[in-house]
Amino acid sequence: MVDIAGVGPAAGRLRAPLGLLLNFILLVAPQLGLHGHLGSLWLNSAIAAGGVLVVYKLATFPRWRDETRHAPRFALSVAFLLGVVVLENFCTWATSASDQRKYAYVPLQDNAEIGLLWLFQRYPPLRALVLGWRVDMHFLLYAFVALCLSVAWGQVPYSGFGMGTRFMETIAWTHLIRTLAFMTTVLPNPRPGCYARNFPPVPADWREFVAVGFSAKRGSGCNDLVVSGHGVVYAAVPLALSTFHPLPAWRGGAAAVAWLAVLKLCLQETVDKTHYSVDMLLAVVLTALVWAWRSPTYPASAVLPARPPGAPRDPLPWGLVALVVGVLVVVFVGVAGT
Repeated sequence: MVDIAGVGPAAGRLRAPLGLLLNFILLVAPQLGLHGHLGSLWLNSAIAAGGVLVVYKLATFPRWRDETRHAPRFALSVAFLLGVVVLENFCTWATSASDQRKYAYVPLQDNAEIGLLWLFQRYPPLRALVLGWRVDMHFLLYAFVALCLSVAWGQVPYSGFGMGTRFMETIAWTHLIRTLAFMTTVLPNPRPGCYARNFPPVPADWREFVAVGFSAKRGSGCNDLVVSGHGVVYAAVPLALSTFHPLPAWRGGAAAVAWLAVLKLCLQETVDKTHYSVDMLLAVVLTALVWAWRSPTYPASAVLPARPPGAPRDPLPWGLVALVVGVLVVVFVGVAGT
């Protein structure tokens, strides 16, 4: 186990520079508005330079055997997550289509939303403090990717694929539980008229019904509320940082800042009427429970042994390196496009 002071199985091998980078990603980068500069020469050059550096570090990484042991389980976890997402996507449509009051409903009373709006109206600086911090899910995911890649710089004594496996499995299992939850009890969307904005009339033919469920042309969900899907991803990032880079804030650790980002995003989704506050609360609690349950997948005690000085580098698995680079490109393009 690792305590809050960062002493435990990884004591002495956790590096502060990673914490400084993570704090920059979460605190500074969101305020720079970099997404608005995508395509500019200077930002494209910076991204290209960063990409070259990552490829170089991967090509010269000395302990690939420690990664190849966990790569197959990571691939399975990604496949599992993709399968869950496809199922969840269809169930989101099916649940909204089954809502007997889809065209006329009254949103539930959200006491947290009422209290937050009162506080924001009474104390405008508080609203500016909470909503002015432009961190979002993209930057939390950037922070997690940085954690996994940091093994190439020796910042944490863990496997990047091992950490990624636990992260993916946690999100997949939590989303599966979330799917069962929102299907069993249909809650009205916080915003009136959601179904008409996002979905067509329910087809009478079952083939058309299935086709709509798997179509990319329909809108987002309306009744997939009970556990926030975004909230699951929000919470998984600080859980990973707390487990695998548990330096306290005064030593450069970023877990506390990541938890503040989760709190900010939960408050924002509540006042924006994206979710009810209970959806966000349940997402954080459930993700923490599943993270603990999936601990055997890759626990904090799975510290890699220190490499002897002068030990030769492991053989370079070019196929695996190419796969990592490809995944990073897909992730970056996908996130930049949203």
